Amino acid sequence: MMYKLMVVEDEPLIRMGLKKYFEWEELGFHEIVEAENGSEGVDIALRERPDLIITDIRMPLMDGLEMIERLRKELPDTLFVIWTGYNEFAYAQRAIRLGNVFAYLLKPLQYAESIKTIHDCIEKLDLRREQQISALSIRKDLKDNMKLKRSQFVKQLIEDGNISTEIDVLSELCGINAEECSLQPFVLSYVPSSFPSPQSRTWWWQNAERILINVLHSYLGKGSDQQPLFTYQHHSKLYAFTVCGVDGEDKIATPILEECIQQQLTLVLQNEGAAPDVHLYVAVGQVTSDIQTLPSLLLQSDKALFQRFIPSGHQVFEIQPIAAEPVKGAAIPFSENDKIKLQSFLEQGDVQQLQQFMNRLAIDSQSKVQQLSLEQWLSFIQEIIAVAIRFAGKHGINMEERYHEKLIYLSFLDDFDSITALFEWITAWMIQLGIDSGESLRNIGTTDTAMFEQIEAYILQHIDQEITLQMVADRFFYNPSYLSRLFKAKLNKNYMTFVTEIRMEYAKRCLLQSNYAMTDVCLMCGYTSYKHFVKTFKKFTNMAPTEYRKQMGMMD
Repeated sequence: MMYKLMVVEDEPLIRMGLKKYFEWEELGFHEIVEAENGSEGVDIALRERPDLIITDIRMPLMDGLEMIERLRKELPDTLFVIWTGYNEFAYAQRAIRLGNVFAYLLKPLQYAESIKTIHDCIEKLDLRREQQISALSIRKDLKDNMKLKRSQFVKQLIEDGNISTEIDVLSELCGINAEECSLQPFVLSYVPSSFPSPQSRTWWWQNAERILINVLHSYLGKGSDQQPLFTYQHHSKLYAFTVCGVDGEDKIATPILEECIQQQLTLVLQNEGAAPDVHLYVAVGQVTSDIQTLPSLLLQSDKALFQRFIPSGHQVFEIQPIAAEPVKGAAIPFSENDKIKLQSFLEQGDVQQLQQFMNRLAIDSQSKVQQLSLEQWLSFIQEIIAVAIRFAGKHGINMEERYHEKLIYLSFLDDFDSITALFEWITAWMIQLGIDSGESLRNIGTTDTAMFEQIEAYILQHIDQEITLQMVADRFFYNPSYLSRLFKAKLNKNYMTFVTEIRMEYAKRCLLQSNYAMTDVCLMCGYTSYKHFVKTFKKFTNMAPTEYRKQMGMMD
């Protein structure tokens, strides 16, 4: 372990001698600071916070013992050693008895005795540092364990919807009587600007809770730091609720999102989402003192996020009062005739007609979404998907085995924030469905070749990033297990080999450009370790990148 030493002595030559007397660096002291009297010693010690202070007793302005008295409370972890002569020995003994000094060094120094004192100090410092590390580790473990328990609690609320037997558990987890508190739910959601975004998912998992805390600071004030926060992260959403005492000063008011609050929260979301190029949305739920209503309020907050499909520019939503009967005639027309048309376009493999038809449905949806209930709009989307599922069944395609579960449970809606982008994605899946059915869609090409070419193009588009099988599966609508089997069956290689081959071919092209340094090529191909890049390149080409560049005439 490395420590910092401070020497306080009014005689410059003695200070210098003490600094040279021991091999301080070998003993573990990476830095030595000094002061010429107690008054200066107080100022410097408070700034530098040394681990060990060796000080003389008699000095001008302020003696060593007074300096120690001044510093003891401010530097509780610092060890003090008195540098004293025989005529001042009584002072040293008194200081040690009072508990302010760990040890003393007698003038003139006797190496064997004094080095033992220094080793005792180091042993004490080591023990104290280990105890601090252990205490920090214990506190972190307790905090992580509490966070996990709280997360499991929220998960149970969402999945089970019944907390009749959990009131005592909640009290234990939040540290106050849950029957005397108020709760407020929040749901934070992210939507990548391009689907899917390889980088944004990692960013989301690492930053979601921090972003929500920043939102709560803007909405509830700094007092929100003291309120227990329960969070559960699931895919693109972070479900949460805060807890505060009913009679406390931190009581939460029922959310009425005034214009200034909307702007504050929107600014936080826009700033947070700018760098990774994602859109962030938050739903602010209603406050309740009845814990039994919390599951339904969380789900209502979740549904409120669908308001993002209504063109308004808003990123912050609150639970809306239950609307009266929907406006008559507002429902989006999706007649039996439309269903027959969609089925026909799929059967015929008519991509152009299919795209035009889906574009018309998107326009209809956009024009009426604001007048519909959430259930009506979801039902409309469900009917469209149902036609495609029936087509798949007719052609012997097992939806659950082949395609992503998002398609079956409509959870793909969470990946979009505009109806245009949503319908483009559904249309692209239907075109892929036509390919998979064995139909020869016009202008598409052969089935297998076209699909793997599309996957290769997607990988090249994100070549400098980590691109997992799950990401590719999401992009092309497949179940990851099915896609993995497809690589082995059609290409006789696994997905990782497929990706690595693409990276190596791209590396060859980059190496032909002399303006790229080797390390640049490494990063451009998606490798963070140059050593691993060289090893992989050798495996696939039987030569190092430098040898390849030289062989191609790019180096002298």
